[in-house]
Amino acid sequence: MIESRSAVEPSTSTGTKPSQITTTMIINDLENGIDRDGIKNKYSLESWEVKQMFMHPTLKGKKAKKIRKLSFEFVDDTQAFADPNQTSIPVEDTPPTMEETYDLVEDQQAEEFGESFDEDESIEY
Repeated sequence: MIESRSAVEPSTSTGTKPSQITTTMIINDLENGIDRDGIKNKYSLESWEVKQMFMHPTLKGKKAKKIRKLSFEFVDDTQAFADPNQTSIPVEDTPPTMEETYDLVEDQQAEEFGESFDEDESIEY
């Protein structure tokens, strides 16, 4: 038999009425899935007080997010395999010097154009 996890209900524990309730507190509650009735119970408010709060321009039209949890662990196995032990990309220890680079360019030019350069004819960079 397959067992599944039950969806966790958002916390709506009742408490004492705070002396100050901010729009940020209400928005956080809505983000956590607490609806208007849950907010009413959490802050020990009257229905008209909740209605009055939601007339504020910041809260007008805001609704609680629906929080849905999967009853299983969903894993993406389409990723290309990457070695978890690889910490860097291998590179050459030391780059070539400018002189080595000039020599390489001169050799390649000599092969391509069929001529060699003398020290006098070298182009200074």
